[in-house]
Amino acid sequence: AAVLCNLAINDDNSVAIAAAGGIDVLVSLARDGIEGQKACAAGALRILAGNDEHRVAIAAAGGIDVLIALARDGTEAQKGEAAGTLRNLAMNHDNSVAIAAAGGIEVLISLARDGTERQKELAAGALSNMIEVASGTHEGVVEAGGVAVLSSLTQEAGASDLCKLVAAIALVHLACTRADLAAGDTCLSLLLSRLDQPEENGWRRDSINALLALATSSSACAEQWHRVGGVAALQALARETAEEGVERQAERCDEALVSLGVRRVRRRTAA
Repeated sequence: AAVLCNLAINDDNSVAIAAAGGIDVLVSLARDGIEGQKACAAGALRILAGNDEHRVAIAAAGGIDVLIALARDGTEAQKGEAAGTLRNLAMNHDNSVAIAAAGGIEVLISLARDGTERQKELAAGALSNMIEVASGTHEGVVEAGGVAVLSSLTQEAGASDLCKLVAAIALVHLACTRADLAAGDTCLSLLLSRLDQPEENGWRRDSINALLALATSSSACAEQWHRVGGVAALQALARETAEEGVERQAERCDEALVSLGVRRVRRRTAA
């Protein structure tokens, strides 16, 4: 399992492992192996789950129930690997629904609250992906106390910057569909701070998408956006994307500004 975990880092190897029946074998090991095997198998599945087709295959092999059990009852290493795999699996809508149905929300919230720094980051990532891709999971996250846990992570001194950002993205996506769950200034500020940084693993893109979704939702508060500098940031982003020729993104920024009661950004025209 450890060797497969290392091999799976290569995309071609990952495809070959899946084609050779490796996913079924790894799910079986994660369920029935000895302690070290379970952690290595979950780690290999985490890497394999970076592929869309593999996410579906892991779920079909019964991986979701196995991983939730590891995240709940496993060793510290097993919990971390399982949470990371669930994070990747949750990028698929049907998987997110299945994770919720299998009791995964409560397990992930528990890890996000009481786990190690890495476990918190991965569990928050799993919850964030579920919230983003499957609105049907929102009620379960709220009922299980997820809002309080995620809000605490955005301000926790010991939490990594990425953990704080992931928790903020989750809360913003929740606020987009729940007018009673307004995203706080800390959440907006965390996402806005990403706009001034270069792209890294898609986090700037994800922050922009979450911000634009919130700005055009019924939950948006213009006064708050002005207060935290969000309006000026959207105006700058609209100009930046227009100059780069990314017209659809510029249009989305303009739509967000109009939703906040601000005029569209004027485009520069050729002489």
